[in-house]
Amino acid sequence: MKLVQQLVNQDLIDRYHITVIPTLLGSGVRLFENAEQEIKLKLLDICSYNGMTDLNYV
Repeated sequence: MKLVQQLVNQDLIDRYHITVIPTLLGSGVRLFENAEQEIKLKLLDICSYNGMTDLNYV
């Protein structure tokens, strides 16, 4: 199991910083595989630059 997935499953991550880069990839790419539970996130901040968007969640 990947390290990030282990941390997600044990609820050990306080903040998520996700960068969205618009690219055509068919059905998309999953960020988290086989999550044991739904992750409730609150959006803190959005920043856009050079065609990318940073999303910051807690």
